[in-house]
Amino acid sequence: LQRNAAAPRDFSRLIPEPVVVVVQVNEQPARALVDSGSLSDFMSARLAHQLGLEVFELTKPLPVQLAVQGSRAKINFGCRVRLEYQRIRTERYFDVINLLNYDLILGTPFIFQHKVTLGLNPTTLVVGSPQALPIEGRQVRTLQSHAADVLDDVLEAARKELREYAAPICKEASDSPLPPLRTINHRIPLIDPDKVYTWRPSKCPDAHRENWREKRDAYLKSG
Repeated sequence: LQRNAAAPRDFSRLIPEPVVVVVQVNEQPARALVDSGSLSDFMSARLAHQLGLEVFELTKPLPVQLAVQGSRAKINFGCRVRLEYQRIRTERYFDVINLLNYDLILGTPFIFQHKVTLGLNPTTLVVGSPQALPIEGRQVRTLQSHAADVLDDVLEAARKELREYAAPICKEASDSPLPPLRTINHRIPLIDPDKVYTWRPSKCPDAHRENWREKRDAYLKSG
């Protein structure tokens, strides 16, 4: 999903105000930005908490790509509420994220389904359809998720197949005999054959000594 809104910060700059309206969410007023650069309808997590809305966790989190390159967020929750504005009386789905200045962002799904006409200078918003129309047509595309969609039964079947495939090579040390002896056909020449290297015998901590004995006996048994 994308949110392409950006607000410049400067000492002195004239900018037109965005289209902000007051809508009713479950019969409570909320401040909504109408944003044609947003590919989804968003709700502030703060508003969802204040209204005590029942949010649900998404099966696969969706990344949100902002206008600034490298800025990313994720959508983990969603909710359905009753939305009222002008002639619109409908139940609507919202993605729940952390918004900074607004309670809601009404993006292209809202604009498309209600045939909304926006205008600046002067600021106008005309609702063409009080009913939410289906999202279909040549201007509609499918948003593909890059997350893996794996069902539990399919995953367990894949695990079983891998375990059976790897069974011949995943054996205990006692069940794996050493390979046959072969003639050594290579050598590593020492730079200084007369040099004596200091060494210390390896030691096994007392807590792991029993495990070491079991592994030693298994290796000796295998040859």
